[in-house]
Amino acid sequence: MSLNTRPSLQRYSSVLVLLLAAIAAAAVGGFYILAPRPTGLEREAAGRPVMASQIEFLAHSMGRLADHIAAHPETLACFQTANPTICGAQAANLHALSPQATVLFVTNGANGTRQLLPGFLSGDTRQLVDQSARAGMTSTSASFSLSVSRPVVDSQGQRLGFVVVEEAVPQLLTLFDTLPVPDQGGYVELQQSQPSGVSVLMRRGNQALKEGPPETLITLAGTPWKIAVWRRAASSFSETAPYILAWLVIALTMAVTVVATMLSLKRRMRENLKVMVALTADLRQHRLRPDYRASLEEFDAPLRAMIKLAQVLVGKQQEASAQARVDHLSQVYNRRSFEEKQKELIKTLNEGWSHSLLIMDIDNFKQINDTFGHEAGDQMIVAFARALRDNLRSSDFIARLGGDEFCVVFPFTPLDKAQELADRLRAAMPATVELLPGVTHKLSWSGGLSEYHKADRQENAALIRADAALLEAKRSGRNTTRIKAAA
Repeated sequence: MSLNTRPSLQRYSSVLVLLLAAIAAAAVGGFYILAPRPTGLEREAAGRPVMASQIEFLAHSMGRLADHIAAHPETLACFQTANPTICGAQAANLHALSPQATVLFVTNGANGTRQLLPGFLSGDTRQLVDQSARAGMTSTSASFSLSVSRPVVDSQGQRLGFVVVEEAVPQLLTLFDTLPVPDQGGYVELQQSQPSGVSVLMRRGNQALKEGPPETLITLAGTPWKIAVWRRAASSFSETAPYILAWLVIALTMAVTVVATMLSLKRRMRENLKVMVALTADLRQHRLRPDYRASLEEFDAPLRAMIKLAQVLVGKQQEASAQARVDHLSQVYNRRSFEEKQKELIKTLNEGWSHSLLIMDIDNFKQINDTFGHEAGDQMIVAFARALRDNLRSSDFIARLGGDEFCVVFPFTPLDKAQELADRLRAAMPATVELLPGVTHKLSWSGGLSEYHKADRQENAALIRADAALLEAKRSGRNTTRIKAAA
């Protein structure tokens, strides 16, 4: 038993789907290989927490405020005069401008000492004065208070002292708790360097990730703080997952497209094959429809060629069928056609229709054959048939039953009307016929007329009655018509 290895649309579509999936995999793999990988700096920039930018923005804003205060004329007058009224007025202005901030004016004293100018509250902030002055720029405490110092310089460029802006940052805790953690699921700490080591001010995320040094350590400009970030270990799957998903989407789209196309093609091929089968079936029935249309261009040319061949074959078949139904000598219908016509009319009798039948014999036809030969007799038959066609209605059915015997069927014509038609035919027929060159013979005929009746039990009952009437016409001297109605 051999396996079926014949090609099919299903097999072709499966191969095409696999081929397109392989092409898609190769394309996605190429994109993966050629895709640029981020450098260390790019990864750090991409992974920079939002909170780092927010804290640096806060410190930058305080620095700008300190720069503005240090350069203000009233501040310079305070430092130059040390007048409590001037310093107090400037202090009041600054408090109104920024009530959350504490501003300290620190002047250079004798022997390099630092003194707080009058007009400002003292307290815990005094502890930051020496430290801020020594740092020259920035200092902070672990209580989330950020202080920024800026030098005050006169018009000659001499440093008169420092402006220290201190502001508590309680919103820092809220900021740290609400902003997203880098790499959702990572771990982040806000750190500050102390003489005894690193102090962790705040922490968020999965602390279990803190097993080694931080992957990213971000220094916050303008502050003593740093943000340490530990990220989840990146798996190879997470890196390749987007490419795998892209391949699956592309491959699935291609597969659906191919299957849908093949199913549509299969349906259209079936439609075109049905058209060809219908053409073949119609050809067997010796008929053709007015239109056979192909829905695929590839079937159009073969179908047109088949239609042309079918038209030739049907034409020949119809011609052969017509010749089989026509008497070859007289070129009127033959007895077979008469019998088919008779059956067709008999079926309509129960509907109330009337049909009549006229049987005819050429008078003295045997004498013509005996005297002038069969060629002259054939010429008489041809001339008689031509006269019948010329003088009867187009709806009348003319047939040659055999020899010199003809019949005329008058469809949908009652007997009395048929008698008038028979008399009119006799009067219109030519009196003589030229049988041979120089040989002319009288043309006359005898007829028997009857009718088809629904009470008839035999199919040929009307023909039998017409034959009996014809026999009476011959016995009565020929060249006449006798009528025999149904009982």
